[in-house]
Amino acid sequence: MTEALRTVPLDEFGPDARHVDTTVLDSQIHHVESGDGDPIVFLHGSPTSSYLWRHVFARLIGRGRLIAPDLIGFGDSGRPDIAYELDDHLRYLETWFDTLDLRNVTLVVQDYGAALGVAWASRHPDRVKAVLLAEPVIRDIESKDLPEPFVQAQLLIRTPGDGEKFVVDDNLFLTQVLPGAFLTAPSDESLAVYLAPFPTADSRGHLITFPRNLPIDGVPATSVDFLERNVEWLATSNDVPKLLLTFEPGFLVTPGILAWAKATVAALEVRDAGAGVHFVQEDQPQAIADGVVDLLRRADGAR
Repeated sequence: MTEALRTVPLDEFGPDARHVDTTVLDSQIHHVESGDGDPIVFLHGSPTSSYLWRHVFARLIGRGRLIAPDLIGFGDSGRPDIAYELDDHLRYLETWFDTLDLRNVTLVVQDYGAALGVAWASRHPDRVKAVLLAEPVIRDIESKDLPEPFVQAQLLIRTPGDGEKFVVDDNLFLTQVLPGAFLTAPSDESLAVYLAPFPTADSRGHLITFPRNLPIDGVPATSVDFLERNVEWLATSNDVPKLLLTFEPGFLVTPGILAWAKATVAALEVRDAGAGVHFVQEDQPQAIADGVVDLLRRADGAR
């Protein structure tokens, strides 16, 4: 990928940030990187990119090797001809971690980045240093705990034909749902960066998969099973400090999810991180960066 085709700008990541493209399976994964030392890996979710982490990333310069990848099919990463199911994402992401030989990793994860990051950690427990969770997809969600307009939008998206029209043809997932999940609506300039990788219906075809896979009331079972495979590691990894940040009003950390996490996840600290909805990297970058710093102190102190 040439510099002219970049959709993720570097200027807000810090003065020494750089683009890196890594060949992964039949495609390539792009990431933004800065610094050296133990890796701190920032994983985004749907339908964003590494750009979402820029303000957190810049506040952590000097704390380690900062790495913010674009998931396959997102940002400036490749678009292979795959189904873009959770196991597909994990396969590409796991290969990316292996290709870069990332070890002693602190994971900073949000949305589906949490589902994938924790799945990677559960499969490579000897390579994980610490985990910070912010608005994570981590457990099946009960619809009664979600805003009714969102539940209705999910029903629309899951309806064959109607979902494709909403997400792919009319681009309403990006232009309506995405901006509504910030505490403060993104600027026109920032929104343009989020929209840039998906200018046409053809480029948006795979965007419907993540929202259709959000586990609500046990559906789809494939997503519930994917998350269930991570529970044993979450419950037994006492040597890996974890921090769950909560936000007000928040979105995915419902009362049921919070109670489950407190009762289940080993070595977990829960901390109120202030006002935020779902894309909290824009809402509370300093609180997230402070959480990473404290988490690193916990991890280093445990050695």
